[in-house]
Amino acid sequence: MKTFAFVPQKSITKLYGSFLHKYRRYDDVIELLKVGTLAFVLVFCVLCYLYLVNMSSTRGYFLRQENQKLSSISFQFEILKTKMLDYKQHNWDAVQSSDNNRNVVDVNAQVVKIPEKVELSYLK
Repeated sequence: MKTFAFVPQKSITKLYGSFLHKYRRYDDVIELLKVGTLAFVLVFCVLCYLYLVNMSSTRGYFLRQENQKLSSISFQFEILKTKMLDYKQHNWDAVQSSDNNRNVVDVNAQVVKIPEKVELSYLK
């Protein structure tokens, strides 16, 4: 039967004590690193937020301008369309009320009855 025996060079308490001593010695540096990292993340998030808000408000501003241009153009189009309808109505009234002689063609239609049973053949 094999047995395992752990014989440390230093005792565990000395190793743990040295670890605590190092941690306490660099405790201020570690805390500064934690605070610095937190401040960096906070500043980064604020800058990203400001950038995105600026972009969205800028895009919204230009979108509002383009919508105003579109509504202005559509309003001008409606005015033009109304004028065109007025011109068409004026022309229609002119055609309806003209006293010019019109040549009216009177066609006498003749009704031709085709027999129901007709045999058609192809002639060569």
